[in-house]
Amino acid sequence: PINILQEIVVISDNKQVPHRQALWEVVKSVAAIPAVKICSVGGVGGMRSSLEVVDKAVRAVKQRTGFGKYRSLGGIFCTYNTSSQLLDESGESKIRKACNFAPWNPFPIDFWSGSSKQQLVTASSFILNCSSVCNSLVTECDNAMLKYHAGAYLHWFEKHGTGKEEFLAAFQTCNDIVNNYNHFCT
Repeated sequence: PINILQEIVVISDNKQVPHRQALWEVVKSVAAIPAVKICSVGGVGGMRSSLEVVDKAVRAVKQRTGFGKYRSLGGIFCTYNTSSQLLDESGESKIRKACNFAPWNPFPIDFWSGSSKQQLVTASSFILNCSSVCNSLVTECDNAMLKYHAGAYLHWFEKHGTGKEEFLAAFQTCNDIVNNYNHFCT
């Protein structure tokens, strides 16, 4: 797959967005709600047609969304080929369905396209703000909390000025993020 950051800069040229603001435009589009700003990035490449890209991208997106188990809040899907060809309605519809967007969001996804004479095959990248991140957050927070209660490694952090209050605040922040995703994804 192509580098999404490189692609964003190239596509931003087509959309007349200054390079220094291109990544910020992505964040605003994908994660408009401040309480839920954790994104998943993926992509597919090496295809000869947009149809092949859509089929492979749908599989990749379905894996990110747990095959419908998780909801997405927002996303960007970038198609990159020699002709700057946009996806047709059927392709966009397949991507939308695979993303399993929260029903309250009227405009959950942006479709971008770009081209380059160097890129001889069709490729795509996507960024999703998806609730699947909650599993990882809960697992990591639970592991960290077990170590915290056992007193493991605390002396290392205290030596560098991190007290128990910072740990408790971090655990609360993780719980808040999970609760916010659960709230916004229903």
